Amino acid sequence: MKKLSEVILELLAISLGVDRLHYKKFFEDAESMMRCNSYPPCSGLNVGTLGTGPHCDPTSVTLLFQDQVGGLEAFVDNKWLAIRPQPNTYVINIGDTFK
Repeated sequence: MKKLSEVILELLAISLGVDRLHYKKFFEDAESMMRCNSYPPCSGLNVGTLGTGPHCDPTSVTLLFQDQVGGLEAFVDNKWLAIRPQPNTYVINIGDTFK
C-alpha cells in the first residue's frame, strides 16, 4: 500500500506541473493509517444504526477497497452520486489536503 501511495503522489505531482518527487519529502517519514470499516446492509434508518454521515476526507490520499455492498457517494456538481463498486479495484480519493 505504501508503494502504491507513493506512485499516486508522484502522478499527482506530475499532473499539477511540479517535479514528480515534490511530495516525497512531505511523506517519507509519515506513518500511514489503515482502518477497516464494515457496515452491514440495513433496510432504512433505525435506532442504533451506525454509519458515517456526509464528510470530506481530511487526509492527502485515501485508498478504498469497496465491497459489493456499495454505499460510497461523491458530491459532484452539488449532488451526491453513487460510486458503483467494481470488482478487484481501489477507489482513490484525493483528500482535503490537496484542495
